[in-house]
Amino acid sequence: MSERPPVTDWATDFDHLSEEWAAKGPEILADLRERCPVAQTERFYGAYLVTRHDDIVETARATDTFSNCITAVNTNHPDNIKLDLSPITLDPPEHGPVRRPLLPSFSPKATDELEPTVVAMAERLLDDVGDRKLVDGALDFAQLLPVEVMGHLFGVSAEMGPTFRQWVDGMLKEGQIDLDIARKAASEVQQFFAAQLADREAMGDDAPDDLVTMVLNAEAELGDGSTRPFGRKERIGALFVLMLGGIDTTWSTLGSMLFHLGSHPDDLKRLVNEPELMPTAVEEFLRYYSPVTIARYITEDADIAGCPVSGGRRVLLSYPSANRDPDYFENPDELILDRQNNRHMAFGVGVHRCLGSNLARMELRVGLTAWLERYPNFELAVEPDEVKWSVGPIRGPRSVPIRILD
Repeated sequence: MSERPPVTDWATDFDHLSEEWAAKGPEILADLRERCPVAQTERFYGAYLVTRHDDIVETARATDTFSNCITAVNTNHPDNIKLDLSPITLDPPEHGPVRRPLLPSFSPKATDELEPTVVAMAERLLDDVGDRKLVDGALDFAQLLPVEVMGHLFGVSAEMGPTFRQWVDGMLKEGQIDLDIARKAASEVQQFFAAQLADREAMGDDAPDDLVTMVLNAEAELGDGSTRPFGRKERIGALFVLMLGGIDTTWSTLGSMLFHLGSHPDDLKRLVNEPELMPTAVEEFLRYYSPVTIARYITEDADIAGCPVSGGRRVLLSYPSANRDPDYFENPDELILDRQNNRHMAFGVGVHRCLGSNLARMELRVGLTAWLERYPNFELAVEPDEVKWSVGPIRGPRSVPIRILD
């Protein structure tokens, strides 16, 4: 990564995969919103970056022109990206029939039923932390809880946790820079879920009630009222997406929560003393530390906010930037635990809005509540600017060194 040419001007030469972007993303985006709301670069075979709230909403909803068939901007040429991650890489009208059968598994009811299990997982992970005075909030907790949850939902052994983490990092972190890492991880994930599907199919009626079995039995709902079974690519793609979406976004946000509270003692004290603020606090953490920047493929020459964009290139939609747009949020650069007007888009917007948002919210609430009950008084063990943030489309702290106080 040290060999990447430095950025000369973020408006005309942005590099969202650089260490500078990882460290200073919010500041860079604030500058771009003000002076160049649609930035561009000749890196990545030519790409664009949209930073203002309303422009992002309009672009995300124009699926005919801005297709979801490609969701990342990296050094791979768009013509070479063939990864099928149904339903996320599908556009209407094909998208809805594959997405809808997945929704019941992530409904409020399903999430409520899962909550006691997640509480027990969080408590056990904190038992492992024990009485240590120095702990890494990211590596020892935030990055473990979502992995355990998804492993449970997939019905696989907890021993798969480190492998899941390796695959997620390979796809969304190191693999954004080194395409060979991404290809290897993608291949291993596809082989793993293909084997899991074959196992469930062989079990027949004795197959466990987990996400793999659900996807195996899922049927796309067609426009004429009929249904059809998912195809093999749709099954593997759906499980692939659920793994990626269910792990990194949640661990990045939970790690950001611990980072913030460890460096803002007044917010920590207030949230400990007023636990009834937790629901609004979770929403505010999601807004302020939104982890996801998503891409679209431009199908034909068009314009965004009056800026011409070329077909065949990709465009990044910065949800983190939209969530700090001063035209949409009052005091956007201030984290307000009891913020009431908070229609953020941390989970996206339009037909591709995250289908696991109920699960993510529950995990964040449960995880942070368990942590604060166990460790109500803590601080960062380093200066805030010493914390390193991940490079890639999902932004979160790589490590959160924490000192537990009496």
